[in-house]
This record gives sequence, structure tokens and C-alpha cells, in this order.
Amino acid sequence: MSVATLSQDGQSEHDVATRSLWDSNLLSKRPAGRGKTLPKTGDDAVIGITLWRLRPSESSDNPGVRSLIQEDEHTGPWTPERIAADTPLHEGEKIRISIETARTGYLYVIDCDEYGDGSKSDPYLIFPSLRIRGGDNHAAAGTVVEIPASDDRPPYFKMRRSRPDQNGELLTILVTPHPIQNLQIGRQRLRLSAEQVAFWKKEWAAASIRLEAYGQAGKPYTLAEKIAGNGDKMLTQDDPLPQTMYRVDAKPGEPLMIELPLQISK
Repeated sequence: MSVATLSQDGQSEHDVATRSLWDSNLLSKRPAGRGKTLPKTGDDAVIGITLWRLRPSESSDNPGVRSLIQEDEHTGPWTPERIAADTPLHEGEKIRISIETARTGYLYVIDCDEYGDGSKSDPYLIFPSLRIRGGDNHAAAGTVVEIPASDDRPPYFKMRRSRPDQNGELLTILVTPHPIQNLQIGRQRLRLSAEQVAFWKKEWAAASIRLEAYGQAGKPYTLAEKIAGNGDKMLTQDDPLPQTMYRVDAKPGEPLMIELPLQISK
């Protein structure tokens, strides 16, 4: 799978126009908002990701989006803010991921550790899980899946190395037209075989291009995003778009697969 990584700071006018087109494609498939309804467009080979980094809340943050987290080093409210997908992460940082797809299907997220010698840990299926939406992994425009869920304990991933030479984690995000059979999900992550994941990648991987939302990194969580992340409401055409968008070279009806590397900085 090849991914053309494009920096937000270096976006050309062409990049901005392309991202705007992808945004319109996703928005057109969301439920209508209060404004003018966009007509549905044909291209749905788009996956949107927002990587949220939790920081201590500020007085200007909406109280409704804060999370009360009790920890020795900082006990108090935390607010998620957007970061670009290629932002280096430090050990101890708290991260949450939101996923939305323009193509209706079934969402799967696989996680594995990456090490300095090029090796990887065993892959684990971290979504679907009975701890998030009761195992419901149906995906569609406007439907947001948050990992971990905001009501999970804790409601974030804490970046930690599993061994000294770990330099990152690799998330494989997959949207299939039909549920994958014979996956026995539970409340804990499901260990997968490397051979099974390699087979899926051989069958379904395709080239993709990634673009960031221009000027949106650093903005805090909105109440609409929180409500949608809780599964209580779908995002509408009036609501914010994902921070990072991937356009996959896949035909209508084919699975969509992307890889999201999370870099742990030294």
C-alpha cells in the first residue's frame, strides 16, 4: 500500500482544492443540517480520521466537552484537541481516535507495535469490541466511532512503549461491505494471526492519498463531535469534518483499507 503523505503546512492550492472536494463528498452523505442540503456525490472511497490529544482544559473550552480524569500528575478536566495524523507523540500523552467513513459498511481496527529493528508485535483487533457500542461496527457517513469510547475507563490510549526499542504503533483501518465472519469479539482486544492480517492486506490493500484539514489542527472538541462520539446522534452537514482524510483507490463496493502509523518520539 502506498500513501502520499502531504504536510498541512506545505499544502498547495491544488491540495486545498482536492481536500475541499473530498470534504464535499463526505458531507453530501451525512444527514442534512439546518442550512442548504448538499446533493449526494458518487465518490465514497473516503475515510476520515481525527486524532485527538487530551490536554488540561482551559477556561475558554466548552465545559460540555471536558472529561474529568483523576491521575496523580494532574487531576482535573481534560479537553481533546485535534492534531495532524503525523504528529510525533510522547510517552505518557493521552490519545483518542475518531473514525468516519463516506462508504457504508463495517469497520475494523487492528493495532500492532512497531520496533526499531523493523519487526512488529502480534496484531490485535481493537474494534469492534463489546465495550464500544455493544459490538456494533456498522459504519456510514455521519456515524462516528471513537476508540476508546468516551465512557470507557480510561477514555484514552496512553502512549507507552511495550519494550525499549518500540518506535510506534500501526493502526490498520478497514471498511468492508459485509461483516468478516468467524471473529469472536468480546470485551477485550482479540489477538489475530499475522497470516490472517497479511491475507487481508494482500486482498484489499490499495493506494491512498492523505490530506489534512487546512488550519484545523489545534482546535478543541466540539459538543456535536462529543455527542456523535457517544453514539447519541449522527454528525450533520453543519458539523465539523475529520482532521485527516484518506482517499482510497478502490472501486464502488470494494473494501477500503488504510494504515495510520503513530510515531512515538524520543
